[in-house]
Amino acid sequence: MNATAMTRIVELCLRLDNHASRLYLSLARNAGTDDLKGFWQDIATKNEQHLLYWDRLLNWAEKGMLNNLFDGPEKTLDELTGLEEKIYDLVDSCTQVRRKKKAFTMAFKLEFYLLHPAFETLSQYVATFNGDAGSDFPYERFVNRLFDALQKNELGTLELELVGEVIHRLWKENRRMAFLSNYDELTGIFNRRGLFNAITHLAHLAQRNENTVGVLMIDIDYFKAINDNFGHQFGDDKLRRVAECIREGIRASDVLGRYGGEEFLVFLPRVEPVSLGEVGEKIRRAIETMPDTRASVTVSIGIAYGYVGREVDADIKTLIYQADEKLLMAKAAGRNRIEL
Repeated sequence: MNATAMTRIVELCLRLDNHASRLYLSLARNAGTDDLKGFWQDIATKNEQHLLYWDRLLNWAEKGMLNNLFDGPEKTLDELTGLEEKIYDLVDSCTQVRRKKKAFTMAFKLEFYLLHPAFETLSQYVATFNGDAGSDFPYERFVNRLFDALQKNELGTLELELVGEVIHRLWKENRRMAFLSNYDELTGIFNRRGLFNAITHLAHLAQRNENTVGVLMIDIDYFKAINDNFGHQFGDDKLRRVAECIREGIRASDVLGRYGGEEFLVFLPRVEPVSLGEVGEKIRRAIETMPDTRASVTVSIGIAYGYVGREVDADIKTLIYQADEKLLMAKAAGRNRIEL
């Protein structure tokens, strides 16, 4: 995906969010009680606060920092364009809505439209970098608040409660699926796709700040033998524990992902080269000394470092290739060692 396509997707999401604010403002103007007027106004206000969030995402999109987020950008664009037509018509039909139950029906319908995976994918992407933007530019949808308000105002008919419950469940499932598209379910760390999304983001920042970056390729030694001798459940437990050891051995600002079956990658967006060997050795020792009476585990580690130039993606691929080459050297030299 190129930066132009990603920019168009973010711009479309922004327009849909603006339509949502208009709908909630319409419901506030026509609310029959002060409590409901305040409720709809509060949601509209919170929705309008998304502007800073979208501004940040547009900036990232224009710099090419979101290029790996969607597999099918054209399909996503078509779907969002179709949603805009539906939401635009929905907003127009809300201008004269005064019945409370009708207002909640319209709101639930809007939130159903905004369950599109693009919103949750972008939201979780921003949350990944909460030290940079997530805590300052939160994005929330209002499914929970609508469901709670429906109960509080005793407006729940069987049909409306069913609609609210279905949308609530879809919303939770949508969040789960967006999570699984970027995270490894077994270990809880990034999968390969999420890993490269995060690396792309941090590499652009490193380029701008002229920081040295580092890459560690970590491979569990003789992992096939572990599975063959002790079973795949035991092997899965070892993968989880190795991931925990690596995570404990790096900084919160570093990125860890499962690169392959038993191979992990760590990206350090700002590092002093002299400390990289210490980081690798700390991880290697922690894994080697994990307590287990049935089978010990060791890892081989290849490390590379350098600057990120104008060709961000190409430079990162080069560093990963170099770290992989060093990993092969570590394995050829007897395993359970690092090569820098």
